[in-house]
Amino acid sequence: MRLSQVQHHGYKLPCLMLVGLAFGGLSCQKATTAPSVFGVAAFTVVNAIPNSVNIIPVINTSEPIMYFNGTYTASIGYGGFSEYSPPGGHDTVYVVQDNADTLNIGPKATGQMFFGTLPLKKGGAYSLFLCGADTTSPDYLLTTDTLPYYSPSDSVTGIRFVNLSTGSNAISINQEGSPNGSDVTNLAYKGITSFKQYSNNSTTLDYLFVIRDGATGDSLTQFDFSIAGSYNNGYGLLDPNTGKLLTFKNVTIALIGQPGLTAVVPQSAVLIDDY
Repeated sequence: MRLSQVQHHGYKLPCLMLVGLAFGGLSCQKATTAPSVFGVAAFTVVNAIPNSVNIIPVINTSEPIMYFNGTYTASIGYGGFSEYSPPGGHDTVYVVQDNADTLNIGPKATGQMFFGTLPLKKGGAYSLFLCGADTTSPDYLLTTDTLPYYSPSDSVTGIRFVNLSTGSNAISINQEGSPNGSDVTNLAYKGITSFKQYSNNSTTLDYLFVIRDGATGDSLTQFDFSIAGSYNNGYGLLDPNTGKLLTFKNVTIALIGQPGLTAVVPQSAVLIDDY
């Protein structure tokens, strides 16, 4: 079954990907049992593996990628993400770097960043965060996402935070000028918060989130929503990935990279779009 990519963010990369869509048939006969659930799952894949080259998720097949040269598939650069719509069920997902031998696939294939059969349900939302110290020791966090709904009168954005920096201490997060840990406290590696509402309207100027070492209070990095106010005609915060308004949307801010002053891939914060 051919699959099609829904949306890609990160680097500007080729656009063909394998994603499945399943459609149920309709019948004019009287139903005697509950109807099947139609639709697809919402599945986001994030590349937070330091020192990785572009990675390629392959969904709903364990067959190798034929004619593999980066032209026929879409890849995700470090710090980037892609959104897919698999049909739901027990979906096979494997992820390789775009310099790997794709004839060698399976649970113990060399050069593979992830292999698993995931219970993605139709209508569900999921995120697969690929992380780890580097490509020799890949790790992952799979989440089932509960995405808040915001009424048109709310004028808010939902923001959650995740720590994907392998080897880091637990982190704390505050907005500039606010006390340490006023937004997040004690978020360990592979810890993720729920979505919190932040005002996003004509009076919103910016949000500068400072990410700190939870033990020492030292600043590790920051994420700045500074493209608001006069830069957006006073309508609120824009998504740096898409340039669109973030009002009524949900996003994730992730700490990625390696801890320490001598890290080859320093820690940084990136924005991931949710649904």
